[in-house]
Amino acid sequence: MALVLFIIFLRSVYTQWKRRRFAALLKAGAEAVKNKDTAGAESAFRGCVRLAPTSPQVHLALGAVLAQRQKFKEAEEQLRLAAQLEPRKPLGHLELGFFLALCAPNRADDAVAAFAEALKCAPKLREGLAKDPRLERLRQHAEFQKLLESPR
Repeated sequence: MALVLFIIFLRSVYTQWKRRRFAALLKAGAEAVKNKDTAGAESAFRGCVRLAPTSPQVHLALGAVLAQRQKFKEAEEQLRLAAQLEPRKPLGHLELGFFLALCAPNRADDAVAAFAEALKCAPKLREGLAKDPRLERLRQHAEFQKLLESPR
């Protein structure tokens, strides 16, 4: 019985440590982004991912930093994972779509597919996508034009 209680105690201590460590790394990552220290931000957000691998927010943050550091393949992996972790929420799909539209312009079909998933989750985003100046080049894409015209 004493062993069981001791194991429960250790698990509680570990969980508390993990939460504090995650919060400290998240804060460090945000500070590094603020200070334009992308290497520091990458390191901090990687630590967050290790501690909370099912948190879409940390995958989005890491993906954004990796894109800034021009580590595009890994950035895409992180952004896709964030979208997969919350498939019914638009943010991960939107971030993936913007990443593909801006960092991989030869992957317009994939960007359109990501935006289509975002619009399935939140159709009201259609107008914002139609007006977003960053998507000017993508607006020439026939499928993107269809996506913006009518709700699916």
